[in-house]
Amino acid sequence: MLVDTSAIIEILRHPRTSKEFKLIQEHIGAEEVYMLVVQLGELSDWCIANRIPVKERVEAVKNLANIIPVDEEICLEGSKLKNERRKKGFGSFGLLDGLVLAAARSVGERVLTFDRDFAGEEDCVLITQETWSSRHPS
Repeated sequence: MLVDTSAIIEILRHPRTSKEFKLIQEHIGAEEVYMLVVQLGELSDWCIANRIPVKERVEAVKNLANIIPVDEEICLEGSKLKNERRKKGFGSFGLLDGLVLAAARSVGERVLTFDRDFAGEEDCVLITQETWSSRHPS
């Protein structure tokens, strides 16, 4: 399963014993974990903005995930996916989102995400606020 940066951030924000971590872990199960190499940049950006040690978090994620390199096929397919999603009304579905989806498909994996812009894609597992809340009542 390719884990979108939104899910990676949630993993890093919560201890392994938390309900949040366990919910994400349930979705991943025993599957191999994948990431697109450019997601390391997104993770680094989040770490810098939140004053979290970049190297430490990036190394932790690299130890968890198989890193998929960017190639021409992923780039071309990612831009096509971005434009298709935008035509379907997902105006904030960006090029990086398209690259992530293309990378997952290139290795026959699904995407695990909190990003609603992936909604409706059959090979995307979307954890919504409703799912999150129903599993974690106040």
